[in-house]
Amino acid sequence: MTREVKSLWGCIIVLFACVIVLAGILISRLDVPVGPPEPASSDSSSVVASVGSHKITRAEWNRELEQQYGGLVLEQMLTNRAAEQEAKSLGVEVTSEEVTREIKRQMKGYESEEAYYQAMKEQLGMSPEQLSQDMRNQLLLEKIATYGIDIGDADIDEYMREHKGEYEPINSYQMAHITVSNVADAEAIIGRIKQGESFGFLAGELSLDSFSSQQGGRIGWIDEDDPFIDHAELNQVSLMEVGDTSKPVKIKDGYAIIQLTGKKEVRPEQHDEMRERIRKEIALEKSPPLVQWRKALREKYGASIADAAFSSQ
Repeated sequence: MTREVKSLWGCIIVLFACVIVLAGILISRLDVPVGPPEPASSDSSSVVASVGSHKITRAEWNRELEQQYGGLVLEQMLTNRAAEQEAKSLGVEVTSEEVTREIKRQMKGYESEEAYYQAMKEQLGMSPEQLSQDMRNQLLLEKIATYGIDIGDADIDEYMREHKGEYEPINSYQMAHITVSNVADAEAIIGRIKQGESFGFLAGELSLDSFSSQQGGRIGWIDEDDPFIDHAELNQVSLMEVGDTSKPVKIKDGYAIIQLTGKKEVRPEQHDEMRERIRKEIALEKSPPLVQWRKALREKYGASIADAAFSSQ
């Protein structure tokens, strides 16, 4: 699988996660013992939102959540309980180090740990604690699904030969850009930068890229084969040195001025960690899909939903 395809699949996974994230959040609140709630949160008549003169009470909000997601939440809670019982019977567990390592692997491509957690909060509404719990549940299910499947070193070596491009070091660039509709505007902006005006200020005032302009033109760290960055920009930035500002670059929707602020070589993973991840990936390919495991575990441990209002959701 190419990095481009993997990136697209990553987007699909994020979109799917958005569908189920509310269920995950509710599980984390229902599944973990907590202290006495604050008075405001226990008041069903308290207002949680409003539109114009219309008020939405906590009771209305909870009722809507229950109707839309109650069945999904219960099903996931049952799956988690069944997985815990199965893991105990098999003698498998997930360590905090494994959870941390997997989350750190997912952080690659973000400017910092803080940027990653901020993105997860904005995109999925999940706190670091909720992300850790969700990751632990996922890793535990994967260990159950791959239990007893033996993957030898020869299998890993063959996989790495077949997917060589995925495990080679790549260049990563920290860049910012200003996009405009024509070359004359681009030349004018370059002139203003040479006269000492701030690249970030000009990006915020003049760039047509509404997303990066709000960040002073900053795109952050990108890989040399990022499928979401114009190919002409990737070619140009590969020729630049840190601190350089480019001449106008012709792109699909006009012209770009690029500023390179960082450059580094990124290795996918440490050798041993990489081989263990490949071992797991091969084992998962040999195992039934995880969705089947979830259903099988609930059936094995006699999971059932007593309330008919949720059983059909």
